[in-house]
Amino acid sequence: MDQVKLERDFSSYYNFLKIVITVFRLDLLPITWFPVRLVKMSIVPLISSLNFIALFWLLVLSFREGDMVTFSYGAIWISATLQSVVKAITGIYYKDVFEEFFEGVQELVRRRFDELVEEKVKKLLRETIKLTKMIVTIQGFLFQLTALLLAFYAITTDRVFPLMYYVPFFSEIGNHIFQWICVLLVLYTVLGGDFLFITMALHFRGELSIISEILGSFKNADLLFTVHLMHRNVLKKLRIFQMIYFHLTFLQMISSVLLICLTTFMIRFHDIQVWAYAVLICALMQIFFLCLIGDILFEKASNISTALYLTKWYEMEIKDQQRILIMIAMAQKPYGIKAAGLVDVSFFTFIEIIKLSVSYCAILFTLI
Repeated sequence: MDQVKLERDFSSYYNFLKIVITVFRLDLLPITWFPVRLVKMSIVPLISSLNFIALFWLLVLSFREGDMVTFSYGAIWISATLQSVVKAITGIYYKDVFEEFFEGVQELVRRRFDELVEEKVKKLLRETIKLTKMIVTIQGFLFQLTALLLAFYAITTDRVFPLMYYVPFFSEIGNHIFQWICVLLVLYTVLGGDFLFITMALHFRGELSIISEILGSFKNADLLFTVHLMHRNVLKKLRIFQMIYFHLTFLQMISSVLLICLTTFMIRFHDIQVWAYAVLICALMQIFFLCLIGDILFEKASNISTALYLTKWYEMEIKDQQRILIMIAMAQKPYGIKAAGLVDVSFFTFIEIIKLSVSYCAILFTLI
């Protein structure tokens, strides 16, 4: 019964992620002709790009007028929109990679292990899906609440519209409709991209924990070949994961520095409502989860090496000892998240981002 429930939990959650990618690509529309299909897949990034241009023009105008509240409001949305464009393109371009990953996860859930480790493996899988759902639920709730607070704040000002800009070739109603579409599009594209990242990263954390658990419990050398294949497979998927999020994590860091700096500045010098605090919490939470997950991945990947050293390798046959050596060599290479190949994503990085944001905020205090 527990096995059936576990499979159902994973299946329903990963079906939800497939729907997210389907919406990114607008695959709900049954179009097969390639030129039209290409246009269809470009619609979401294109709308976000048009929104980005309009917001950029809002920044220029508000800066000329010296309206720092509007400037900061526009900068918050332009940062979110930039994330939206990149995350939508990532979901569209890497659809096959994501779906292959989903199938691999569900295959692992259905898999039967040796009775010595079966219950521990299933327990780790249950913890993984529970933790994933908890994080995405918290983030989803806070982000939706913040987006609505921002939009409703804007329509109560003299600028009237949810994103504060005015597109000349739209009517007033057209501007409202277009900007509400952009608000929802940016919100759910950013959330969808984050859900994909969090899900993949936490699954790797769970799979690496499973490998360590098996190595710490197995007494039959026959299991070693299976563990070796699992280890090789998860490291291969981790390399693909690093490639997908190579630039996106760096963009996330820059975006977080901008948001934390601007909202801190606004809270300090202006009579700002609750939306500024909500944005600050969201920015901190987003970068905190990114850095925490990066730290956990590095630790779990490193634990494999320790678990291998603690096996009774000296009692094994030569061919099994060779496999142990190969796995140790593979585990020696650090596997985590590296933003643009420059910055290790870890909890230490989170502290550095906070310090950097406060430093830039202090510069703003001095200049303005």
